[in-house]
Amino acid sequence: MTSEERALHGMVYQLEAAWNAADSASFAALFAEDADFIHILGGYYIGRAAIEAGHRMIFGTIYKGSTVRYSVEKIRFLRPDVALVFLRQFLQFQEGGAATELEARPTVVAEKVDGSWRIAAMQNTRITEAGAGQK
Repeated sequence: MTSEERALHGMVYQLEAAWNAADSASFAALFAEDADFIHILGGYYIGRAAIEAGHRMIFGTIYKGSTVRYSVEKIRFLRPDVALVFLRQFLQFQEGGAATELEARPTVVAEKVDGSWRIAAMQNTRITEAGAGQK
């Protein structure tokens, strides 16, 4: 694994730690100021402030007490300073008083600026039964 791949893995684990701490500010801090984020239900946040506000809301409501685990499935460098990071997400939360699990495949466009990787765009796609058998 290259040092850049290690740095991208580290960014993903920071994202996971921020989610599990329900820390919307730390979660959003990993995104570029003008980042784009399409969440699992298709909503669209533009900018770090909107990403932070949206996650603050869900950490206090539908995903309160939830835990997430990300694994990096693939990293593809488009340029030395731009990478696609394909993730697998395992989310555990309470829904209607019952423990629920959800799997998704977030895709991240990461850009290295001033020596640090930041998320320029992220789209989270839920894995449904129809798509579960496909890689």
